[in-house]
Amino acid sequence: MKAVITLAGYGTRFLPASKAIPKEMIPIAGIPLIQYHVESLVASGITDIILVVRDGGEIIRRHFSPAPELEQYLEGTGKYLLLEEVRRLSRLANLVFVRQPETLPYGNASPALAARPWLTPGEPFYYMFGDDIIVADVPVPKQLLQAYEQYHPAAVLATQRVSDEETRLYGCMEFKPGTTNVLARIVEKPEPGKAPSNWVQIGHFVFSWEVFEVLDTLEPGKGGELWMADAVDRLARRSTVIAQPIEGLWLAAGDPLHHLKASIQVALRRDDMRDALKEYLRNLPL
Repeated sequence: MKAVITLAGYGTRFLPASKAIPKEMIPIAGIPLIQYHVESLVASGITDIILVVRDGGEIIRRHFSPAPELEQYLEGTGKYLLLEEVRRLSRLANLVFVRQPETLPYGNASPALAARPWLTPGEPFYYMFGDDIIVADVPVPKQLLQAYEQYHPAAVLATQRVSDEETRLYGCMEFKPGTTNVLARIVEKPEPGKAPSNWVQIGHFVFSWEVFEVLDTLEPGKGGELWMADAVDRLARRSTVIAQPIEGLWLAAGDPLHHLKASIQVALRRDDMRDALKEYLRNLPL
């Protein structure tokens, strides 16, 4: 199976930093966000990965490419652990960088159309947004792939339960009568008290090729953007779409404050950072 990672946004919430650096390259606890995504796919057995980009894709490409001068310096100075890490990145996966054409509308579904020529026709594929990070013992892609193998639906999408106060922030799921995981529709950012459930989509999917039958006729929605939630909603009306609960800590990282919170959460799980960070936080004059 191949995977598609959507990196074609403008990163406006990270301006001015994202003017020169793709937001997916801004590090969380020292590691670029995009690296977490690629490593989770590789750990799930997916090594053919399509990254759909706009400007700044060359910076991401360099991160995963060999760096002879840097490698020579690290070897010459005896920094062998860093040398191995740099070399590991260039061997991690088979990456294809696809520039999203300006002819496609803005939106988180357009990268699927941009990536289609590089996918295997008729075969399912993994699709994920590039904004968030999920810390899990079993990588999220592996959890979704297991559900896809079990049900063989038109699509599987990742979901987690949120509080009543948070439902207004997400696409909330309504399930078909008599089921707890078969999607009927998605209600995007419902008004308080109007959510059909507390289960929300979290930007990870496995799609059969049927999704392109929907995308080819899908019109831009709210804000003139092409939304994957709209495509999934329409797909659920004609076929079986499974909502798979995900085990793991879901950390939004799409804006500077949430990115900072995610960095703290991830750092607190690292043996080389945990103790020093705890001491620092305890001594802050809050």
